[in-house]
Amino acid sequence: MEEKFSILVNLLWEECIRNLNTTLKEEESNKFSNNDYYYLLVIQSLQRPNFSQIAEKLSLTKPAVSAIIRKLINMKLVEKQQSTEDKRMYYVELTAKGRCILQGDQAVYKWVTDTIKNIATDDREIKIVEHIISALVEQLEKKNL
Repeated sequence: MEEKFSILVNLLWEECIRNLNTTLKEEESNKFSNNDYYYLLVIQSLQRPNFSQIAEKLSLTKPAVSAIIRKLINMKLVEKQQSTEDKRMYYVELTAKGRCILQGDQAVYKWVTDTIKNIATDDREIKIVEHIISALVEQLEKKNL
């Protein structure tokens, strides 16, 4: 089972990398890190956050967040929008290119979910797979605390 799981994870990783490489130019792809991907996820989940909200979520300083955002802006993955109420405040949003990276991975996850549902012979099997995946996620979250 370990070998099959390893193959599955590697194939899914390759698919995500392939998506990344179709979205980013080679030079950009070489500069894009796992952390950058995580930053995009955080920005998406916070839905138009300001720098302070990003800093709090990532447990980083505002200057560190400014450097990260500057890099992502240069890669055209995010853009900052000045607040109309407070000109000192900026909000960060994903660009179409930034959304494309995350949507490509979501498509991979949806494909896996749909495939599991097609392979399962009944709802009971789907519930078993969901239970196992949930338990794995829970264990990984505990491990990473």
